[in-house]
Amino acid sequence: MIVAGHQPTYLPYLGFFDKMSKSDIFMILDDVQFNKKDFQHRNRIRIPEGWKWLTVPIVKEGKIPINEILINNQKINGKPVWSDTHLRIIDINYNKTPYYESYIEDLSKIYNRKHTHLADLNLSIIQYLIKAFEIDIELVYSSKLGFTTTSSQRIADIVNSLGGDTYLSGIGGLDYLDQSVFKEIKVEYQQFEHPMYTQRYTGFEKNMAAIDALFNVGSIPK
Repeated sequence: MIVAGHQPTYLPYLGFFDKMSKSDIFMILDDVQFNKKDFQHRNRIRIPEGWKWLTVPIVKEGKIPINEILINNQKINGKPVWSDTHLRIIDINYNKTPYYESYIEDLSKIYNRKHTHLADLNLSIIQYLIKAFEIDIELVYSSKLGFTTTSSQRIADIVNSLGGDTYLSGIGGLDYLDQSVFKEIKVEYQQFEHPMYTQRYTGFEKNMAAIDALFNVGSIPK
């Protein structure tokens, strides 16, 4: 049985769902430390000039796990609440794509809930995209498993507890995973080649948020 996992990122890119589709169980690592330089509160969408960051404003104090990060839902410098801004930018750049009308209503409902925690927002979007992309996967949440070990050992402990015999890591795991702790678990690395598909604007920008593919082609491109 193949187990993979990832932090709950904001508007994940296609590689996130590629790893998920190649797994039997997918770990949502929701209690690892928040990293503002990662994609946990931001991601990119396509615009005429190339791409643009969409960033969720957060309230952050110290080194805390992702599932404790609060969203700043207040107006900043008199500007609209971030969720309204994100929806407006998404609408401007995707309202003429083939599948926009099929998905924007349900996606808008997620933004309009005014989540207080970043992890809850991200998970709502992830769960919606799992359904939209028709991925059959079992999700587990690291925060509910009770392990106190850290780093590679913690991943190995979780995989063991789930009965996994294979751990599918992102390619970045080559730089940090301690394979010696996996013992009877086979470690494999994701080989993700970004698919090409027709985007609204001229040219192609890869590694956009997965909603780019959803609105343009209605599925995960092969």
